[in-house]
Amino acid sequence: MQRNEKKNSKRKRQSILIALLASCLALMAGCSSAPQRPPEVFTDRNAAAGQLDLANAAVSKGDYVNAYLFLTEAWRLALTADDPETRIKILLARGNAFFNESRVDEANDTWNTALAEATEAGDRTLMSATKVYIARGTLAEGMPEGTIEAEERIARAKAAKAVVEAEIGNIKGSPLYTAFAWKTLGLAEKELGQTKKAEADISNAADIHEKGRYLEDAGYDWYLIASVRSKAGLYKEALEALATALSFDRRAENANGLGMDWVAIGMIEEKSGNKDRAKAAYRRAAEIFKAAFLRKSAVEAEDRLEALEEEE
Repeated sequence: MQRNEKKNSKRKRQSILIALLASCLALMAGCSSAPQRPPEVFTDRNAAAGQLDLANAAVSKGDYVNAYLFLTEAWRLALTADDPETRIKILLARGNAFFNESRVDEANDTWNTALAEATEAGDRTLMSATKVYIARGTLAEGMPEGTIEAEERIARAKAAKAVVEAEIGNIKGSPLYTAFAWKTLGLAEKELGQTKKAEADISNAADIHEKGRYLEDAGYDWYLIASVRSKAGLYKEALEALATALSFDRRAENANGLGMDWVAIGMIEEKSGNKDRAKAAYRRAAEIFKAAFLRKSAVEAEDRLEALEEEE
């Protein structure tokens, strides 16, 4: 009797073991040894972002030919993924390239297209960022004094300032868009004659760019700070800001930025009555622009140099 019970108990244990093994085998069969596929694929979007970074760097260096090539490839990749966020970011960058080339109407058209896409997508961050870009496009900063009336310049600056102040809180999760907003606010303050506020705002942008190691952007921020100080008649302090701009542009090997810095140094030295230093700065700028095949900028620097030499 006991033997039978022992046999039955052993058979039960064997049955349980077999059942467990079968369960394990079934689970193993259901789970392939290959890695699980991701829930979402980012191949094209990541590639587009890479092209976008290259485009932005090219714009900072004045290399618009390659910038548009990178932007075209980024757009192609964005189309294949049909991703609204990527499309909007590329439109913002393309508009920025147009704006930097003084193609203001094309820039504003592109930014308005971006705003329409952001609105349709319901992307609040990119809607706000796009509105800041459009506000930047309306500023008269950088235009010759006689281009528009003084009252119009002030009206545009006030309107741009209002837009940025209303939208900047919505983009604080994006450092680069936040930096662009601070820079736009600073330029509006500069137009309004608020030089201390202007410098503080642009310095906020410079801090963001420096922390993120966006060297070309940080260099341009300090170039703008120099412009603000120069407008306030603080020529010594403006030259100090340009020395900082040079340090960033040298680290970035940004020939366009370096040439712009030296032109600005020449202009400030000229205002200060230091013609020899001004001529040396314009000459240095022309050499840099020529070496980088930035012919238009080289001609402009040489024209400034020749104008000074003709006065003697």
